[in-house]
Amino acid sequence: MRAHEFQYMEVLTESGRFLGHVFDLRSRGEPEYGEPHDARTVHEIVYGRLGLFERLGITQAEPQTIPWKAVKAIRDGKLIVDDSVGERNRG
Repeated sequence: MRAHEFQYMEVLTESGRFLGHVFDLRSRGEPEYGEPHDARTVHEIVYGRLGLFERLGITQAEPQTIPWKAVKAIRDGKLIVDDSVGERNRG
């Protein structure tokens, strides 16, 4: 998959709990300039919830991160993560 395909993808736990949407992907190393590489290893997902005030720009979203190793599947356009992530980030 290409990085742009993850933008705003829903993040759910294996048991179906909605955690938010993907905002960004992080990888180790320096930013790339010039000619892009075909592949880069993702180490972390930045995600969060966007409510009405965040969408209108009145308040800022409070993003959280998930290690890539917590991803269990990508199914039906959704990122499925380990249930332990949902327990850690219960809000």
